[in-house]
This record gives sequence, structure tokens and C-alpha cells, in this order.
Amino acid sequence: MSTAGDNPLIEQVRVLGLLHEELHGPGPVGAVSSLAHTEVTLSGKMDQTSASILCRRPQQRATYQTWWFSILPDFSLDLHEGLPLHSELHRDPHTTQVDPASHLTFNLHLSKKEREAKDSLTLPFQFSSEKQQALLHPVPGQTTGRIFYEPDAFDDVDQEDPDDDLDI
Repeated sequence: MSTAGDNPLIEQVRVLGLLHEELHGPGPVGAVSSLAHTEVTLSGKMDQTSASILCRRPQQRATYQTWWFSILPDFSLDLHEGLPLHSELHRDPHTTQVDPASHLTFNLHLSKKEREAKDSLTLPFQFSSEKQQALLHPVPGQTTGRIFYEPDAFDDVDQEDPDDDLDI
């Protein structure tokens, strides 16, 4: 495996870009964000500032860190050890909360009548009492297998032509 440092013919270029979110719409900000390997989002005020760092590495999981600091009057930084109170936490402006049930084509909630109908339905994989007893209490000495056939409403067995329902 060779890297840019091993091969003198490959030149590695790093680009640093600054983008003010309030001056640009979400389209350009999202486009630049998708191109970046590392994204640093600064937010807050002089006394309580945060730097949210999103680092995307090829073929690895993205890492996300948040550093809290204060900018002192001489423009040096004072890093804070603990996180601020919950009310001071800032969400990432690029992520929006999406309700997964908002655009469904079906209803997730059942009425009382629908729930009763659902509960009274017999599913095809549920065993009949005869089959359940045979499986739970096998007869000793019986080594032959038994086939339990439970016809359903859609079975249409024609003894003369069993392949009549096939589309051949």
C-alpha cells in the first residue's frame, strides 16, 4: 500500500476554506460540507464558545467531537473541561430532526375494532392443536414421520391435473 508520502510523483494538496453560514444558504453550505474531510463548526459567544469537529476518513467511521472554550481578552483560548449546562448546548445546524412517520402510506396506529380483528386472525404459521400436541408429546417408538396438511381457503386441488394452476 503506497501513500502520497511514499510516491514522489503524487502531490498531496490540502485546502482550508472558511464559510460563514449566515451569508450563504443551506445549498452551498451542504455542498462544501459534503466535500470536506474535516468540518469545524464554531458557535457561541466570547465567554462560552464551542467547536464541533466532524472528521470523515475514507473507509472508516466518522468521528464527532465538541470542544468548549472561552476567548480571553488577549485572544488566547481557555479550554473548559466539562460540558456546559443542558440549556447552553447547541445542536449541529446541518442536522434536522425528521419524523419517520410523517410521510408513511399506511397507518401505524390501530383502532379498537382493527386491533380485535387482528387479534382474532389465525396466522398461517400457527400450529393447529393436533400438530402442536404431536410435536410437544411425541409417541415413543414412533420413528416414521408424519405430514400435517392444513388446507386453507385458497387451496384448489384438482386431482385430474394437479399442475392446472401453474402458468406454463
